[in-house]
This record gives sequence, structure tokens and C-alpha cells, in this order.
Amino acid sequence: MPTDRREFLKLSMAGAAALSTMSAGATLSGCTSSVPASGMKILRPEDVELLRALTPAVMKGKIAPTDTAQLDQTLQSFDTLLVDLSEPVVIGVLQAFDVLNMGLTRGLTTGQWSAWSKASLEDAESALARLRDSGIGLLNAIYAAVIRLIASSWYLIPENALTTGYPGPPKKVAGVVPAAPPAKEAMP
Repeated sequence: MPTDRREFLKLSMAGAAALSTMSAGATLSGCTSSVPASGMKILRPEDVELLRALTPAVMKGKIAPTDTAQLDQTLQSFDTLLVDLSEPVVIGVLQAFDVLNMGLTRGLTTGQWSAWSKASLEDAESALARLRDSGIGLLNAIYAAVIRLIASSWYLIPENALTTGYPGPPKKVAGVVPAAPPAKEAMP
């Protein structure tokens, strides 16, 4: 289906409006909280529950659903990653989580009608597949964001980063990059 710029902008506006409406509905109905979970700066309790269910499916073979230490470390890394992102990005991520956390929209979009705390690994894989394979661009975008953020969070943990086999930039390139010039002091 070819999409021109005008159609893309219409779709983007409609998606943003739908996401905002669903997020507001979740907040007003009490399905989401505005208080971060214990030990977190941004992630709310329902977000932690969602990520505990989805992370083992995203990082299959790296994190088992029963590996609470790895899950906790990855969730802490996710929260730290969110702290480092811009406010509009964080708001968008939390709105996407609202859609995935509110019972009705969670069920309709992912097929997961029960709470995320009751989801098996297979349920989480199925939910992610529904988001990925949806004909609705907004759901595809939520899938891509969730996958990328979880994977990035896991690889940001230093011991996990070592598993990539990437040693960093080649020494000959690292030595060629000039140092930044010293900052000039402001005139009084």
C-alpha cells in the first residue's frame, strides 16, 4: 500500500491521538499509576510487571523467566535508560505501556486478557507476535520500541555487553579522532 507524505502525516496524527486517548483512559480509570515503582525513577509498578513478562520473550536464551536477578538488573537498566531519554520519548513510552497495561486494550492488541503477572513465556511471545504482525502501524511501532528498549537495556549491562564480542573502536581509528578543543570561557 503506497503511502504519500500527506497520508503518513494523517496516520501519524491519528495514531498519536489514539495513543493519547487510550493513555488518558487508562490513567482516569485507575489502571495506571503515576508513582514510580519501588527502586525505580520512572517505571511504574504496572510497567515493571509488563516488562517482567516480556523481557524473557525478547531475550530468549539470555534471560529465563525464573532468573529474577537478571530480570531485576535488566529492569533497573531499562529505568536508567529512560532517565537518559528526552521527556517526549519517555512520555511516548509510558503511553505505549498504558495501552499494553489497560485490560481492554491489552486484550484487544495482544490477546493477553489476564494480568501480565499471569502470562507464561508462550503468552508473552504470542503477545509480541500479535504486535509485530498487526496491520496497525501504531502497534508495530510499540512492538519495535519495546524490543529495542529491552535489548538495549540488557546490552547496557557491562558484563552483557562483553558477550557481543565487540571490543570497541579499532585502536588506529580511536587514536585518529581529534580531541575536542577546550571550551572557551564566556566573556563577563
